[in-house]
Amino acid sequence: MLAVFRALAQPKWRPRLVLVGIVLLAALLRAWAVWQLPVDFDEPVYLQAAADYADAMRAGDLNAVIDYEGNPEHPPLVKLLYGTGLLALGEGADWQSGLWVARGISALFGVLAVWVLALISPLAGGLLAVHTLAVKYTSQAYLEALPLFASVLAVWALRRSAARRDRWLFLSAGALGAALAGKYAYAPIVFVLLYLLIWDKKRRAWDIALYFVAAVGVFWLLDPALWHDPVTRLADSLLFHTRYAQGAHVQEVGYPWHQPLFWISRSVAATWHPQVFFYLGFDELIFVAAVVGMFWEWRARRWVFVWVLTSLLALLLWPTKWPQYTLVLVPGLCLAAASAVARLAAWVRRQRETWPWLGEMLPRPERAFWVILGLVLALVVGGFAVNTIQVIQGRRGWAHLTAADTPLPSDTVYDIAPLPDGRMLLATEGGAGIWSPAPSDGAPDGWTVFTAANSGLADSRVRAVAVDGRGDLWFGTAGGLSRYDGENWQTYRGADFELDSPSVHALAVDGADVWIGTEAGAARFDGAAWTPFTAADGLADAFVLSIAVQRTADGDAVWFGTVAGASRYDVPTGEWRTFTAENSGLGVGGVADLLVDSRGRVWAATQGGGLGIWNGQTWGAFTTANSDLPLNTVQAVFETTDGDIWAATALPSAVGGILARFDGKRWHTYSPGRTGYSGAEGLAIAEDAEGRVWIGTRTAGVDVYNTEE
Repeated sequence: MLAVFRALAQPKWRPRLVLVGIVLLAALLRAWAVWQLPVDFDEPVYLQAAADYADAMRAGDLNAVIDYEGNPEHPPLVKLLYGTGLLALGEGADWQSGLWVARGISALFGVLAVWVLALISPLAGGLLAVHTLAVKYTSQAYLEALPLFASVLAVWALRRSAARRDRWLFLSAGALGAALAGKYAYAPIVFVLLYLLIWDKKRRAWDIALYFVAAVGVFWLLDPALWHDPVTRLADSLLFHTRYAQGAHVQEVGYPWHQPLFWISRSVAATWHPQVFFYLGFDELIFVAAVVGMFWEWRARRWVFVWVLTSLLALLLWPTKWPQYTLVLVPGLCLAAASAVARLAAWVRRQRETWPWLGEMLPRPERAFWVILGLVLALVVGGFAVNTIQVIQGRRGWAHLTAADTPLPSDTVYDIAPLPDGRMLLATEGGAGIWSPAPSDGAPDGWTVFTAANSGLADSRVRAVAVDGRGDLWFGTAGGLSRYDGENWQTYRGADFELDSPSVHALAVDGADVWIGTEAGAARFDGAAWTPFTAADGLADAFVLSIAVQRTADGDAVWFGTVAGASRYDVPTGEWRTFTAENSGLGVGGVADLLVDSRGRVWAATQGGGLGIWNGQTWGAFTTANSDLPLNTVQAVFETTDGDIWAATALPSAVGGILARFDGKRWHTYSPGRTGYSGAEGLAIAEDAEGRVWIGTRTAGVDVYNTEE
């Protein structure tokens, strides 16, 4: 064993050991991220495409693979790889297993990208290994890892090419084709390869043409979507991006033209996921070093300068500014940063000969200096310990119900309603669940699950739930409204509502009346007949997201939250009043939830304008500009028995959110990392019989918080 260590200590082994260390570091960080990262915005989209491809491959239906219409804006290569992983799991694999497999494939290519970049520059590979955006988007079921690896491989192989048409040249061409077949956004690497071919390698025009013919051939071979009609389908796929960039979602987010500079100059992924990036992130330092290193790259490795410049220009010019797009630029940044760091290290080494006399010139600190230094270090360590204790305390009292750990039908929970006997009724994307508390300590909680397959539910996609005075359960689903009295089921469809849509998104029970909100209007059921309401009657918009009943001295008033604002219907008089951002002080965006609090005020959770408050005369609002409300996109609002107002806020352009509580004086926030909140986007809030707060989320099931702990 000692002989082995002595051999490894030889200079010829040191570069290999460094390379192994860098790759191992990249693998460990990505394995941790695969396990810890929450489900991100596009992962379900790509997993669904992968599942569809897996079904087609399992059936041996090549045409189904070629003509697949899902997610047409991106080439199918990465999704096919994910589908192959799902195929290996077998037909009965669950969604969570599929997620792990897809993330594992992504992480593998992310590590390979680090390895190849480290072959060019070990220090640059090390920087890519720890770059937080690179770790995040090559550890999730996104499309970035494979084209990132392929683009770096294309550069590395071309730099190794020495003969006119050697294997390295064709390996580079094949890697370029694979990068474009992975994602079109990696096209700027073509400028780097052109520079290397023309200026560094001085290849002839015919050799350059042959290079790109080979790349196009590999691109076509790896993109089955082009096999039947390559020109039309490629044009449609590329034009989709142009249309999407002008679409409502991109315009609503409204990132400025320089947003990519923000993504690459901040460790934003460490901010989003502190439970993953325990080392806080070095993205800022990498960016600053890269800016300095660009000066030397222009002189020594101009192709790196071209890489950074062309990729950055592409990001600034392209109107869609999602953070994952910046991975096109990150390898170039790491190379430039490595150059700056290497030159700094060389300068330090040159100063060694001056160190002896420099030490004589410097003053020798007295004992008081070391005492003060020790106190400062103790303060830093103490602060870290206090922060750790605060985090531990912040995570007390939290529990989680997920589809992986409980019979919860789905991790997407749209609504929660407490039942009179202490049970909790949950509406999810996969059915309805009734949670029952454990009958004794140590015993498991009880569950009853209803789906369209095992009950009379109109559809398994349950969007809203309620219980009436008789104890009957009401379920608003994508296929209609269902009622269950404990023995029998009854379902009402769109024709019963006299509306054009059966999909129920909102539900409220008031005495004998049941109020529903659909995609085509609202309706009232008095136990015998339905009365429909549409935009022609007074609704701000036909798409109704939420309903709340307000009791007043003059009779009931029913509030409807729509995608265009809120409407108030006076039941005794039949009068309507509509509130939008244009005609009142209500914030912009749809009204996702409504609450009538214990003081008679109406709270409106808007999807962009914060939390509106109606005092009977005018609208006020809590926003990020005038309060500590963490985000202006609010998906749910609820009042607990102690009078606190809880709000589930959401990130506007990514999956996730922050929970907030208003105690009447100030806002308290609950975010992942410092508390036990999952960090998933909250869609519903309720309180159980023990005073615990339940938060139904879009991707993480239910977070349960015992406020007394």
